[in-house]
Amino acid sequence: MFNFFDEIKKAAKNQKLTERYNIVNISGSILYVEGHLGICRLSNQQITFKVKGGIINVEGEGLVLFELMDKTLKITGQIKRVEAL
Repeated sequence: MFNFFDEIKKAAKNQKLTERYNIVNISGSILYVEGHLGICRLSNQQITFKVKGGIINVEGEGLVLFELMDKTLKITGQIKRVEAL
């Protein structure tokens, strides 16, 4: 099965890419995340989660969290801001 992140990592040939997290913002309405380490804050306007090396804060309206696998999640809604802290 094709994995977008695996293909980027192969092309970059940078081992450090595999040790952190991956985030894709799709048109400001879907945020796909690989490598999260737990949810810190959850509301329909803010979702904050841990990643290796810090915290990611997502702000918007009507945010809904879907956990796809242990370390993979999807956030839907009107995503206005994504910030690494």
